Amino acid sequence: MSIGKRLLDLARANVSDFRTTFRGGSDLFEGLTEEERQALDDELAKDTVGAKAGRSARRVRDVAEDAWERAYEAAQAKAGNMPAGADPVEQRLRWYKTLELEPGADFDTIRKSYRRLVKMYHPDRFAQDPEKYKAATEVARKITEAYDGLSALHGR
Repeated sequence: MSIGKRLLDLARANVSDFRTTFRGGSDLFEGLTEEERQALDDELAKDTVGAKAGRSARRVRDVAEDAWERAYEAAQAKAGNMPAGADPVEQRLRWYKTLELEPGADFDTIRKSYRRLVKMYHPDRFAQDPEKYKAATEVARKITEAYDGLSALHGR
């Protein structure tokens, strides 16, 4: 059965459900109090195809979001990045260490060290060897992250 046929059957079923529910003079709600009508209406809404699909879609979305967050955190940990709640002082010290500088260096020294290290570890220098290229890419990424962090710290 094609997906178009399935969607058409689903639409027809929902239209039929709406037609019987909203038909004037329906004995579905006859003789019920307002609370009973509301409870019955809630129960009917809970079991419709759309409601079931909505609950299923929300469950899938929640599971996917959780999986995405776990994968992101694992990737950050593998890359050596500090989590969002990490100590900023430790992060700054790590940046200085990455750029081979003493903590508290001025911005001109930071820029010179960044340029020297990027020139030394640029991935294009290792294009012939895939393993070295991959390692150089990671080192260059960490150097750039450290430079960006320290330049933001210095207001540049």
